[in-house]
Amino acid sequence: MPVNRRLIPIFIVVFVDILGFSIILPLLPYYAGQFGASPQTIGLLIATYSLCQFIAAPILGSWSDRRGRRPVLLYSQIGSCLGFILLGVALHLPNPVFWLFVARAIDGFSGGNLTVAQAYISDITRPEERARTFGMIIGVSFGLGFMLGTTLNAFLSEFGYDIPAYAAAIFSFSSIMATTFLLPETEHHTDEERPRGLAVYTRVFDYLALPELRRLLMVFFLMVLPFALYVTMFALFAERQLDFTAKQTSLFLAFVGFLGIIWQGAVIGPFVKRFGDYRALVVGLISSAIGLSYVSLVDVWWKLAFVALFFSFGHGIARPALTSILTQAAPPRRRGGVIGATTSLESFSRIIAPAAGGWIMAQHPTWLGWIGGALFAFSALIAMTVNAAASASVEPQSSQGD
Repeated sequence: MPVNRRLIPIFIVVFVDILGFSIILPLLPYYAGQFGASPQTIGLLIATYSLCQFIAAPILGSWSDRRGRRPVLLYSQIGSCLGFILLGVALHLPNPVFWLFVARAIDGFSGGNLTVAQAYISDITRPEERARTFGMIIGVSFGLGFMLGTTLNAFLSEFGYDIPAYAAAIFSFSSIMATTFLLPETEHHTDEERPRGLAVYTRVFDYLALPELRRLLMVFFLMVLPFALYVTMFALFAERQLDFTAKQTSLFLAFVGFLGIIWQGAVIGPFVKRFGDYRALVVGLISSAIGLSYVSLVDVWWKLAFVALFFSFGHGIARPALTSILTQAAPPRRRGGVIGATTSLESFSRIIAPAAGGWIMAQHPTWLGWIGGALFAFSALIAMTVNAAASASVEPQSSQGD
């Protein structure tokens, strides 16, 4: 199947955006911590971006329908660039923690990059190609961007915590240039049936009312919540439990990103093809529960390898399997809405996870593993109760002798 050349510029844009985000992610706990911020404050700082993005995303989506994808994408990228610059400058301003909050709020309120990028991809691909294209563009961009971004942060943070922020701003600016000079506007039509405003989020309750989707959506929420808890709180855990520096934390996260690429490229496809989506989901959730629970037993750095192997494999296999099951279990005309509902649930999880995680870390760092692992285990138990008939269509056919 030939590659749509119009996807190359949007891949560059998404990759560079994620690269900048990944540089910042492991930095914030160390950056705020040097000014005496408590774990609770750090958790709220991380949640600020997600909360502001939660508010802004449906507005930006509507704007992109009316005014075009490129103008709104440029607005989002310029906001991110300004937020990164302020994040670096905050080190030299009075009351720096306050300015860190302002910087994350600016980035969050303009944080429609991926939302608009997905709409752009929808405009230039056929419906039957979109799921594959989303996986290729978003998945590959995230895997490579996360690995390279955390690696860059590992070395740049040695020169000061403001330097990675400036580097992220430079990458963000290059993304603005890519959008300006490489990305053409698309022909798109406003979807009058698409939910707007608060309906973007309240539609989740409509899908929870459907018996064939209720348990699957519960599994999804209980999967993305501990994942968000781990991603947002790991740097704080590593600092307090293992005395990791920002460089060491970033290198470990880069290793996790590298493992994710390996799983995606060589293992997950054959595994799902052999065992089916439903069994892959259960195995993935159990593996994630084992990996995250083991965090509570980590007292030396080398034990993190066990966490990385089980956790990255588990989440890497469970998420695509569950997405496949959800889209096949949904009524044909509501499959797009189901994907939107999962996006809403994930957005909500990214708000409550760091806010709750700050409190968890203030009590004891090892609680991160126990609570996160319990949530994954609970999601696995619910997945096991999903009616076999609901997943029969997504299981591989077996011979009568099996």
